Amino acid sequence: MTGIHDVVMEYVRDALEKALISDVLDDDPARAGVVKIGHLQGEPAPDDARISITIHENDPDKFTKGALTSIDGPWDDGVVEVEVGGTVTSERKFTIKARCLFANTREDLDAARNIASTLRDRIEKCLLKLRFSSVATTDEFVSRGIIATSFVGEMLQAGGPPDAFDYHLKIRFDIWTTRNGAQL
Repeated sequence: MTGIHDVVMEYVRDALEKALISDVLDDDPARAGVVKIGHLQGEPAPDDARISITIHENDPDKFTKGALTSIDGPWDDGVVEVEVGGTVTSERKFTIKARCLFANTREDLDAARNIASTLRDRIEKCLLKLRFSSVATTDEFVSRGIIATSFVGEMLQAGGPPDAFDYHLKIRFDIWTTRNGAQL
């Protein structure tokens, strides 16, 4: 049985692939090379995927050692409210991570920053345009799309030689999901 996290991530992946790859000209310097659920795990290698986007449930950088073995560690998803009739609404958190590795293409600082900023803008616009009305499993559906107050992003120049810049982007967003009925 597919969980709601998987369905949401697949929906976001498909939208980002369209917005960042399919609908972008081949010669656009801000065109992504890959959009993937989860870490790259070397597929494709960073040198082959000059611009890579990964999608994660919760925030993969937030967990501390032992967080998955003890509920005392940081844990992101939580119950928003319990409604009359037994349905439960949960706040689900997701992270989009992007890396712009310009080691092989050697853009100067201004061009590298412009490409990374363009990519961030495209990701944010794509996410904010998403309509989740059809995103559901057999017992859970998205009851509220991306929540503006929890929508945050950051961009970091991670260094490299003067002509081989490396940018990291991270965008977090929350949605609400609701179970269809009482779980007895």
